[in-house]
Amino acid sequence: MNWAHLKTFVWLRWRLSANQIRRSGSGGAIIAAIISVVVAASAVLMLLIGFLVGLLALRSASAVVVMAVWDGAIVAFLFFWMVGLISELQRSDAISLDRFLHLPVSPSSAFLLNYLGSSVSISLILMLPAMAGLSAGLVVSRGARMLWLFPLVAAFFLLMTAVTYQFRGWLASMMENPRRRRTIVAIIPVLFVLAFQLPNIWINLSPGARQQREARTEARRERAKLDRDLAAGRITQDEYLKRRPPLPARNSDEAYAIARLVNLIVPPGWLAYGAEAAVEGRAWPPLAGVFGMGLIGALSLRRAYGTTLRLYKGDFDKRRRQAPLASPSRSPDRPLHAPRAAMFVERQLPWTSERVAAVAVTGFRSWMRAPEMKMMLLTPVIMLVVFTGMFARNSGNEAPLLRPLHASGLAAFMMIMGMVGPLANQFGYDRSGFRAFVLSPASRRDVLMGKNLSLLPFALATMAVVVGLSQWFNPMRLDHLVAVLFQLVPMYLVFCLAGNLLSIVGPMSLKPGSGMPNPHQGVRSIYPMLFMVLVPIPLGLTLIPLGLEALFWAMNWLPSFPTYLVFAVLQAVVAIWLYRIALEWEGELMQRREQQILEIVATRAT
Repeated sequence: MNWAHLKTFVWLRWRLSANQIRRSGSGGAIIAAIISVVVAASAVLMLLIGFLVGLLALRSASAVVVMAVWDGAIVAFLFFWMVGLISELQRSDAISLDRFLHLPVSPSSAFLLNYLGSSVSISLILMLPAMAGLSAGLVVSRGARMLWLFPLVAAFFLLMTAVTYQFRGWLASMMENPRRRRTIVAIIPVLFVLAFQLPNIWINLSPGARQQREARTEARRERAKLDRDLAAGRITQDEYLKRRPPLPARNSDEAYAIARLVNLIVPPGWLAYGAEAAVEGRAWPPLAGVFGMGLIGALSLRRAYGTTLRLYKGDFDKRRRQAPLASPSRSPDRPLHAPRAAMFVERQLPWTSERVAAVAVTGFRSWMRAPEMKMMLLTPVIMLVVFTGMFARNSGNEAPLLRPLHASGLAAFMMIMGMVGPLANQFGYDRSGFRAFVLSPASRRDVLMGKNLSLLPFALATMAVVVGLSQWFNPMRLDHLVAVLFQLVPMYLVFCLAGNLLSIVGPMSLKPGSGMPNPHQGVRSIYPMLFMVLVPIPLGLTLIPLGLEALFWAMNWLPSFPTYLVFAVLQAVVAIWLYRIALEWEGELMQRREQQILEIVATRAT
């Protein structure tokens, strides 16, 4: 890369920016100038803050505190860096290489310049000066042994920008397929949330965490009992102070050991680990960190360069065009008309008719392939990941009768959040394919039952995971656990009947590939929100067996009789019987309204 190449790149960047500002008008130019000034001032401010922290706050701090400060800076940078990366999933380069590969610029120079241009972001502009200022402050306050921080910071940013650029190039090649692109867009946020929740989950699920929580809970109960005895005058103040148990202290050494282990294993943490070693006067860990992060960054750039060249040469499309068509293989010993194994969509479900099984199996296969379903299931998955730590912190603190209520309520909540779209507007996902049901000789009752069965694995899997987590953190009695599992059946059937009714009465047309409703649909647009508010009322009726258990316990009737389990089994049997009766009426209603449903769901967005 020479000076002429750099001038060509700068000229192209200036022309693109000028065209964008010209299209946005004078107002856009003024806003862009204001944003530039604010960002520059913020970068200078972050530099000063970092320098003052290193000079004053960390002058006499221990190596553990210095490592913790660097860990905080790294986590903050990674958070904002990943947020920016997720928001730019549609892009792989800041400037597409095909815009200036015809210019007198070598591919390697164009790639390097484009890598530098695409790496510039708000998080980089703010955090690079902050880390540089923090390094300078530590050098001034602690001496020359902290000079290792400057190559560590440079290697850290090389690592992050190079790996990100390689990821963008790989993502661009993967997103050539629109269906795969929608799947990636749906999965990336889950991985992002999971990555930042793993430390919290690990700390709360570590081997000694549960014993520590139980000890703290027992100490709180003993303190509450002593407080009541003191208030009632049964014990004196001196006796109260003597018998009052202390709360077990949180194990800070364990947290430090976990953080140090993470810094030692995860490459971005090598910066914090090297800073701790530099404070202690050790030179080999910072040197190894600089070499390791620099090597990973160089290898990532090399692979990204190869991926970019293959992408713009069309090798991915060429490979797809040259892929041979799969031909069914047949053994020479196999007869020509030998019976073949049944396909997945030809399978028969037990206790159902052939038409119900056909609708259920084909619907399940459609849901498995639909990006809309993957995006719809994001909500319960993200909530499970986020609230797992909260479940762990509150484990063992609930009364025995509240534990099945807690598990059932969370299962219903997750089912509503994850299934409200597919079940409350199940014909909208068919779009023009709903015409197949209109022309089908199958009874509409069988169509509705097949639709409900196609979503049964997703709903039961979500609810079973919630019940399993509740049992892990707040163990229930065995009869209560089995009763909760039986209660999931009527809960899902009631939810299906309500969803079928709304799908028939208030269908909505959806945008293909996103699951979002098309605009200008009138009052039907608020139906899903009303459904989420009102459907917990009929779902609450499934808690009647638990209410009977609480009544029997309060009245001291049959204390050893498993009331909740027996009535939950009876409720499941009655719910299945009522579901089959109500489905007949809903099938007739669908028969009368299917033309209106087809007209709505087959409407294309304008």
